[in-house]
Formats: sequence, structure tokens, C-alpha cells
Amino acid sequence: MNESAKLLPQKYMEGDKVHVLGIDVSRGKSNCALLHDHTVIKEFQIIHNKSGLAKLKSIITSDLPVMAVFETTGIYSRVLTRFFIDEGMNYLEINPLESSIRMAGLRRQKTDRSDAVKLALLGIDQKSLIHGRRPYSRPYEQLHLMAHRYLEITKERSRIINHLHAALDQTFPELNDIFNPIRSVLGLTFVSLFPHPDFLTGYIPGTMAKQIIGLVSPKIHSDLIVRRCNEVWQAGQLSYPAQPANSFLTNQIHSYCEEIQRYNQAHDLLKRQLITYAKTFPEFKLIASIPGAGEISTALLLGFTGKIARFPSYKQLNAYVGIDLRRIQSGGFKEADRINRRGQSSARYIMFEMIRSMLRNQARIDNHIVDYYYKLKKGPHPKPDMVAMIACVNRLDRTIMNLVRTNQIYNYARTSH
Repeated sequence: MNESAKLLPQKYMEGDKVHVLGIDVSRGKSNCALLHDHTVIKEFQIIHNKSGLAKLKSIITSDLPVMAVFETTGIYSRVLTRFFIDEGMNYLEINPLESSIRMAGLRRQKTDRSDAVKLALLGIDQKSLIHGRRPYSRPYEQLHLMAHRYLEITKERSRIINHLHAALDQTFPELNDIFNPIRSVLGLTFVSLFPHPDFLTGYIPGTMAKQIIGLVSPKIHSDLIVRRCNEVWQAGQLSYPAQPANSFLTNQIHSYCEEIQRYNQAHDLLKRQLITYAKTFPEFKLIASIPGAGEISTALLLGFTGKIARFPSYKQLNAYVGIDLRRIQSGGFKEADRINRRGQSSARYIMFEMIRSMLRNQARIDNHIVDYYYKLKKGPHPKPDMVAMIACVNRLDRTIMNLVRTNQIYNYARTSH
């Protein structure tokens, strides 16, 4: 029985007649079409609020059961998902790409009204073929929101860091080489105090070091601080910046440093919360046991994939993250294999980061995926780096699925090399 069949009660599978409600979702409202056996019974529009959903409930209440069909449209469709779950109603949530392919025809006519009818017809004619989407359970949904916010903070911090680097290119470009990227407490302290070489006037490395040591954590070794002070002071003697010391950019650099520090604090706090919450899920310890996977990467992966055990095999997990191969061959023509990139891009990004982490830490760990990477890179026909990385992500998916399904901790000795 396919996944869409599981979404419907058994009596629906036995040929009983039902009303099918097609819903074309947009921002804050939806166009609806109620059909029975290919006949449109009613067309209407609802607003995504309590009164609009009450109207929807009153209209679809009838002597026959109703199945709703709508597309996943990001955050806009989530209110309908929650409504149907809370009310215990049957619904089929479809990937927009799948619905687009199934609704394609020779005549192109696209309106909100026609799309609602077409979605209802999909529920009537092709419900056994459609792979319905089910949302994360509430615990995984909270983990997903936390993981999404974590990446948001990471991207926003990177954006401000790029602005800071651009400003320093005009006021003290040498700092970009000494601290790259500028996001550590030590680097931000130096940049905030000395955004321009003229700010070094009256300083020598020794006095600089005393001031810096008093401002940063005692966990930062004094030898490192002294070394950085020497580098910055020597760079300041040779630097010839494009802007004077009283430029607006020097004040802006202070603002950038303060903003990056705020993002650092939010990033570290959410990281701890994310790992703590992810540890409550049974998959966490299994995936984190893979050498080099890392706790934060494991927490993020669970946030973007949800419950791993719901995938029938690693191939479905590959498709979900978008690394399944796209093959095109016709007659004598054959295109090089490429990954589809249609899946969960954030999960795909986390898996690539896991592989990079394993490669960075290869000297301290035993990991069969690292062994596989170098096996692909050797031989008479070594694979390009990206090809080898994708193959390793595929191997990682298989490993994760095996650990989760067998409820085992990673054991290097039992893996295939």
C-alpha cells in the first residue's frame, strides 16, 4: 500500500463515494471547489482565520465524507494542515511539483478557480497514485523551527561579516588577512579597537596586549594575543588605507562588530538549546555515534528531515534531500548523471557539512565513509571532488538508515570498507 493510501480510512479504499474538496492556497486565503463524481457542487473562497475556517467546516459537513486536496505552499498552507488535523478531517497534501506534472495538459489555463477544480479531480482520478505529504509530528516540528532559525542566524551573521570585510578593505585592509573570517571574540575586539591604522598611534605591542587581555576571556591564551598584537602593529606601520581615520566607515565598523557579537551570542544559545532538545529523540545518539558527524549537525539533520524511520529505504531519503540521480538517455544520446536538487536543500547542505567534518577530522577518527572518499579519489580514474562528495553523502544516507532501523551504535569494525 502506498503512502497516499495510508492517508485515507479503509472504507475510502473500498470504492465508497466521497466528496472531494480541491483547495488552491494563496497568502491569507484559499479558493475551494467541492466536487462529487466529477461534478462541481460548490465553489467558494475562504479567509485563513477563525470565521473563514468555520465557514469551510460548515460547507463540507454533509452526509458523505469529504477528502481535501491541496498543495504544500510553504507557510501559507500550514494553517490548513493544522485545521484538518485538529478537526480530524481527511486531507491529501501534495508536493507542488507532483501536482503540476499530473495536472499538465495540452491547453494551458491557470486560474485560482480552475486550479481548485483540477486539484479536486486529482483526488478523484489519481488518488491511488499520489504520494501525499504528512507534516512533522509536533516534537519534530519544533525541532524543525529551531533548526531553521539556527541557519537564519548563521546566514545573517555571514552577511554582516561580509559587510565588515568590505568596510575594512577601505580603512585597514590588512586586518582581513590577519583575522579571516572576523567572527571570533578576539578578532572582533581587535577590529573594534583599531578599525584604522591611525588608532594605533601611541601604542606598542606590549600596551596593546595588556588592553586586549583585560577585555577578552581568560580562556584565550596570552601567547596568541601577543602574537596577534605584533601582527596588527606591524601591519599598521605599513598600511595606507583608502579612507581617513575620521571616516564614517570607522563608526560603521563598530556597529558591525557589535551586531556580529549579538549574533554570536544568539547562535551559541540556540546551538545549546537545539542539541539539548534533539537529544530527546532516539535517532540522535545513533546518528551522532558516526565519527565526525557532530552533535549540532545531527540535531540540524533531524530538524530538516524529521523522523528518519518514516522513509522505507535510503533511496527515499536520498530523494528527500535531493541527491538522487537524474538520468536522461534517448537513442544514442546520453547526458551525464546529475543529482536532482529537488529535495530539502537545507538537509542536503547539512549532510555535505557532515562529510567535510569527517574529512577534516580524519586523522583522529576511524570512518568508513572517509575511506570510501579516498578510494574514489585514487586509482587510474580518480573521481572529481564533487562526485566523490555526493557518493559519500549517499553512503552516509545508507549508514544512517541502517543504524536507525537496526537501533545500533556505529561500529567501524562492522562496516564495509
